[in-house]
Amino acid sequence: MAHDPQVRVELRRYYVFDRFSLEQSAQKAGVSFGTARRWKNEALKAGDDWDKARDVQVMVGGDVEALATGLLSGFVVQYKTVMDELEKSDIAPSTKIELLTGLADSFAKMTASSKKLIPSVSEMATALKVVEMFANKVKQQKPALLPDFMQIMSELESDFGKAFKDR
Repeated sequence: MAHDPQVRVELRRYYVFDRFSLEQSAQKAGVSFGTARRWKNEALKAGDDWDKARDVQVMVGGDVEALATGLLSGFVVQYKTVMDELEKSDIAPSTKIELLTGLADSFAKMTASSKKLIPSVSEMATALKVVEMFANKVKQQKPALLPDFMQIMSELESDFGKAFKDR
């Protein structure tokens, strides 16, 4: 069945501007989910990326806290991935601690910029700064403790997740 071109416009509006899921948008526009998905893919091939338009709408729409939370969440996922890889790698402990220090510094900077937008981030930023300072002291004064320090850092990461999860 051929649909009125206005239905496609409505579907896009529900998805991009009203931020409904594609399935909800399809339902509101009165088309099947398969049709909605096909139209979205056709639009993408024609250069109209509905997902990017939706992301831009969040930024323009003034929901800065949601945007900052999303960016910080993405960074945390990358942080966790790097931590897991560092833990599994056969890199020398001194190299690991240098990488860990750099990672902690990046995280501290990310949280510092986010804490103005997301007040709950401030406590976590302080905690991570303390960890960074401690890592530097271990590296400088007791390098033989680096393997044990890395193990403790893995456990501390889990504790951070629990402590700051519901804030």
